[in-house]
Amino acid sequence: MVDPILINKFLTSTLIVGTIYLIATLGEVVAERSGVVNLGLEGLMEIGATIGIIVALLTVNPWIGFLAAMGTCALVACIHAFVTVTLRLNQFASGLAIYILGLGLGVMLREYARSVYAPLLLKIPEVRLYPIGVPILKDIPIIGALFNVNIMVYVGIALSIILWFILFKTRIGLNIRSVGENPAAADAAGINVFRVRYYCVIFGGAMAGIAGAYLMLGHTPQIMGAPIVLGRGWIAIALVIFSFWNPIRALFGAFLFGGLELAYYWLQSIAIFRSYVPLLIAIPHITAIILLTIMSIEALRKRLGAPAALGIPYSRE
Repeated sequence: MVDPILINKFLTSTLIVGTIYLIATLGEVVAERSGVVNLGLEGLMEIGATIGIIVALLTVNPWIGFLAAMGTCALVACIHAFVTVTLRLNQFASGLAIYILGLGLGVMLREYARSVYAPLLLKIPEVRLYPIGVPILKDIPIIGALFNVNIMVYVGIALSIILWFILFKTRIGLNIRSVGENPAAADAAGINVFRVRYYCVIFGGAMAGIAGAYLMLGHTPQIMGAPIVLGRGWIAIALVIFSFWNPIRALFGAFLFGGLELAYYWLQSIAIFRSYVPLLIAIPHITAIILLTIMSIEALRKRLGAPAALGIPYSRE
């Protein structure tokens, strides 16, 4: 029989890892609801991870690291917004350029920081976000995992609920969805399509920055000259489709994929599953490829409920 404490540890880790996916996915949900796809999520998360850990170590304050990562990635997202909204160029090409830029910058800056600020690596334990366990409650089977996580898990869950409410229960959300469905009609109704898309893309970039910083500060605190996001940004984009562009569904999808990622490591200790374990690590990536392929097929995309104007530049002419 499986030890309940081990179940709690697995679920706790699932919530922590799933929050990385969740925060990035929520930002992309908002951006895509306005009609703009950002395939540069992986690159933005690399930048966020880099800036987040470096600034946190320099200031010995993880929250300043989060703010720096959020602001930096918001600025980079401005480039994507300018290219796709103002210049009306191809959203997919712009996103891929952001991905390449972010990946290169992230690896380069981390390698530089590792060589120049090597003594700062000793401060990593001081800036890491540790789970805050509630005595007794954390040992309750299954639900005990909710009482042994770091604060960002609660922030991610709260953001899911808040963004769902904003998107589907407020005028702001109605404006965002209108711009994503029919920008011409939204423009005729007095909604500034360009401003809404700018704000949503920048918000998505800021959230990617937070997700990247959280990867470093809440899950894998380190500085190394190699990619650190490892496909999680692409999976987050696929999760947008998996969740049908709904923040609440994104909550469950993110934790599901977080569990799949961790299952690869946990099941290695069980002999009967050992030969099948390598397949587990491939499942999230294979799923991401399938979902991204679906997004490229217009008929299937519409059937899934994607915003009608997703990926289509808007012009008043």
